[in-house]
Amino acid sequence: MKKQLIITALKDCSATCCISYTLVSLILSLLNTYNNLMADDAWKHNLELFTVCFVIALLMFLMRIIMKQDEVPRVSLGIVAADLLIVAAPVLGLGGFVFHWFDVFSPQVLFPIGILLIVYALTATIFYFSTKKTEKELNRKINERKERLNHGQQDHSGN
Repeated sequence: MKKQLIITALKDCSATCCISYTLVSLILSLLNTYNNLMADDAWKHNLELFTVCFVIALLMFLMRIIMKQDEVPRVSLGIVAADLLIVAAPVLGLGGFVFHWFDVFSPQVLFPIGILLIVYALTATIFYFSTKKTEKELNRKINERKERLNHGQQDHSGN
């Protein structure tokens, strides 16, 4: 297994963990101002939330390594479905059964599923624009290098 694959996957999954944790924290903080969702144990909820985000990132990392993906795959229905399952398992499993944030077998489960979908969409959007920016920057550097090489060849052939 290539070392670069592991480093790239680890970097991307770490960023996913940070971005998703930040987005969920912001959403819950905004909702908390109206509904008092986190009352006195905010530190405990934040630690639980980070644990769920970390497990999601770890599962995504393992999936990338197993699939031997050098980069974040292009968006497809299969990839989105697999990602949503990877995200839903810790949210519903840890959040519902272990941390008891909600009752998994009641309509109350729609609330975390809604947050899950929003955070997934926002995180994917952030990665999409980040990837596009990186691609543009790489293409710009490649074109600059080609131009320098072409100018260098023209200078040598013109003398």
